[in-house]
Amino acid sequence: MNFRPIARYITQHPLFIITAIMILTLGLGSGMFRLQVDTDLTDDIPSTIPEKAFYDQVGTIFPSDDFLLIALTNSKGIFTPEVLSQVKSWSDTIEAIPGVKSVLSLSSASLIKGTEAGIQIEPAMQEVPVTPEAVETFKTVIETNDLTKTLIGKDGKSTALIITLKENLDTTPVSRFIIQVSEDKADSLTEALATTEGVAAVIRGATAEERFTLASVYALDPSVLAKKGRQTLLIVPAEGAEPKALQTTLESLVKEIDTKYGKVTYSNKGIPFYDRIIKTLPLLENKTDGKTYISGSRAVSGIVTRLLVQDLSLLFPIVILIITVILYLSFRSLRGVLLPLGNVIISVIWAMGLMGWLNQAISNATMVLPIILIAVGTAYTIHVINRYYEELGKTSDKKTAIEETITHVALPVFLAGATTFIGFMSLTVSRIDALRMFGILSALGILFALILSLTLTPAIMVILRPPKKALPRLTEPKGRLAETLGILGSLVVQHPKTTVGISLLLLAGLAVFVPRVKFETNTINSFKKSSEVRTASEYLNENFTGITVMTIIASTNEDGAILEPATLKAIDGLQTRLEQLRLYKGKVIGPENSDWFKGTEIVGGSQSIVTFIKGINKAFNNDNEAFNKVPDEENPVSVSTEVYSYTKGTLTEKDSETGEVLTTYNEGSDFTVVDGYAVLNMGDYTRKVDLSTGKAIDSIPGRIYVGQLVFQYENSGKPENIEAFLDNPRKTVKINVFIKTASSTLIGQIQKEARTYIAHNFPKDVSADITGLSNLTLAVLRLLIESQISSVLSSLIIVFFFITLLSRSFVEGFFSIIPLSAALLFNFGFMGLFNIPIDISTATIASIGIGVGIDYTLHFLERLKSFLCNMEYNEAVKATMETTGKGIFFNALAVAAGFAALMFSQLRGNIFMGLLLSLIMITSSTFAVTLLPALLKLIKPQFLHKEALKTACEENL
Repeated sequence: MNFRPIARYITQHPLFIITAIMILTLGLGSGMFRLQVDTDLTDDIPSTIPEKAFYDQVGTIFPSDDFLLIALTNSKGIFTPEVLSQVKSWSDTIEAIPGVKSVLSLSSASLIKGTEAGIQIEPAMQEVPVTPEAVETFKTVIETNDLTKTLIGKDGKSTALIITLKENLDTTPVSRFIIQVSEDKADSLTEALATTEGVAAVIRGATAEERFTLASVYALDPSVLAKKGRQTLLIVPAEGAEPKALQTTLESLVKEIDTKYGKVTYSNKGIPFYDRIIKTLPLLENKTDGKTYISGSRAVSGIVTRLLVQDLSLLFPIVILIITVILYLSFRSLRGVLLPLGNVIISVIWAMGLMGWLNQAISNATMVLPIILIAVGTAYTIHVINRYYEELGKTSDKKTAIEETITHVALPVFLAGATTFIGFMSLTVSRIDALRMFGILSALGILFALILSLTLTPAIMVILRPPKKALPRLTEPKGRLAETLGILGSLVVQHPKTTVGISLLLLAGLAVFVPRVKFETNTINSFKKSSEVRTASEYLNENFTGITVMTIIASTNEDGAILEPATLKAIDGLQTRLEQLRLYKGKVIGPENSDWFKGTEIVGGSQSIVTFIKGINKAFNNDNEAFNKVPDEENPVSVSTEVYSYTKGTLTEKDSETGEVLTTYNEGSDFTVVDGYAVLNMGDYTRKVDLSTGKAIDSIPGRIYVGQLVFQYENSGKPENIEAFLDNPRKTVKINVFIKTASSTLIGQIQKEARTYIAHNFPKDVSADITGLSNLTLAVLRLLIESQISSVLSSLIIVFFFITLLSRSFVEGFFSIIPLSAALLFNFGFMGLFNIPIDISTATIASIGIGVGIDYTLHFLERLKSFLCNMEYNEAVKATMETTGKGIFFNALAVAAGFAALMFSQLRGNIFMGLLLSLIMITSSTFAVTLLPALLKLIKPQFLHKEALKTACEENL
């Protein structure tokens, strides 16, 4: 392809090129203001995936409830009047925060009590116990009740508050305006705002109530609102107010009152509840002397969201600094730094802006996009600048030099970018939306950087004066590095068998560890050990039931059939089985295993409709512990409302209180007499009357009996407690299993135990399956396995055929992927050796490595074939190492250093990603200049023979 016309147009119209790019940058860049952060992986799973489809289906029956756990600790124990008073105060206060559905704590938990009329639901804490006797009585009640004892920590020094949140609370938009003004103008502005149309409230944090609202609703710290002579006001828009019109009104008002510091900003984004509760708790009275731990699904996602934002603001300047240093060491000039850096920054703006315009949120996968683009994208501009300096050594005419630069460098730069583009685009085969979007945006970002290097960079160089010193690289002294690389090249070709042997030995040693590589996701372990959320999660897992919830759904086709005793007993057995499981040496085992007693608890508890039914049955039978079980198929119930008398074949039924005759029954037609009992068929159940006493007992079938127990509870307490586990047609139930780990591997083992039990013990007409966030985590893991295999294979195959078509040689295509394949093997072996798992962060490493790492092989082979036109093989390798080898060294160092910026992340996944990407750059470049020339020396492939190179050599001439 002839690039000269394009080159000529750029040199003739540089200002137009620069202006057009700046306008495009403003247009695309404005999309960045639309960006939001979403760390919920469930949004990235297609609804066509069975696990996601079932999760969504269950969500229509049992709306997904997010939760947050708060643990209060006190060295003297939690059963003191002061701590119990605080528990009640915190529970009541937190429950009043918008978005909170309920708070379960020692003060709000309910107890099921039996009464003469049936059962009664009452609060566990009627009032805060004050006397030692009252405290001890309350402690006994809590510790002996199945529904409340889980709120007490195993260490005896902590208690939990379980906060249930409304669905999608964190992503629900919260409309608000923030106004900053001079402190002396705040009062007058507040007065003016009070009468402004569209303003519902002005909150300054002047009162305790306002400070609480700012913290609990808007996650704003009241203590930092007023500082350095300025005041911050939060404006709540009235319902129905048009944001743009109101913002215009507010800006006009603020400008009128405070022209110097007045500023209005608008936001309509969701506010993570974790951020809100973190700001709220310091405002509440705390009477404990220990730490307060906060964790749970909302805490983890809230912290990940916050850390992603912090990482972006931290890592971006770090990678800029690293690349700046490397560019300066390479060019020793300001333009040598600013031109490559400016190009990649603009490409980042284009990619991130496009991301905003496409309404794609920043996720765990796409967060690293700016870092990746800056680390990789500078290489294209470096090629252009290097060639420009060489051309200036041949001609004094700047425009001619630039035209020649574009003409000769466009194709090599395009080819280098094409392989990287292929590597990133291979991720589009993934069924995880976040990974697919990362692949698309990264590939586009590389394309943007490539285009900018061939347009914006030359256009700017046309305007700038030529550098004072611009000699062609080949006339520069070789230098110590070039000499060292030349010596290395000579050693490789002089001892090719040794080089190959050492490489194979190293790879074989690491290959042993490849089977140890795990596909593992663990949200808790993604945080550093010292992090607040990890410490809290580990404490809560150790002392309470566990913060990871596995949900099992059991259903029948017939209304009411799920309440059959056989089904409920199967569910009860499943809960018992899972609660018996223990963890020993990385495996989940049951009591039948001889090592069971050595294991540690892995399932902290479970809850289902059976948990309630057993408690109701016990309460219904005068709190007799023998009835703390699932009712039987037939259940005797004493009749207290009627009494009977039997005379000459007639059974008379009377009201037990008034003696009024209610009805009469005739023997033979209405009842039969068996062993001194009159047996009546009452329709759904049987009534037996003792003819000697006149007292009756109903024999009620289990399904009807259970239905009556549920009905009693719904009428006596909070029906939402039952509705959370049992649907209205009585066809479906939910079982929550609380697990003390977030490890997908261990959760998978627990799921296997659950499915095995279900297959062997559940009635045939009952179907049961697992769902919930923990199950979606395993679905993501399965998709990651698919993505990893398919993306690596597809990118290797595409790169192979791309090089084959380019070189017109299958053999050259095969040799080209050898260094890269060796680097991938090294990489996976390294991961197995140091127990680094493949997760959402590290799943992209191989594809990125293939796309970027192949460039080193291409550059090496291109220059080697060029030298082979006039040199023998050994001499050509040495010359290649002294020239292109030096470029490969600096390029690999620059890219590896750029990737290494990720190691400053606060998330372990990104740290591993930075480490592994840096490693694969080093290994792929090393194998390209050692293993590859050694193999070529030993095998002597046809594509390096003089005859095969004849056409290429003639073109070079």
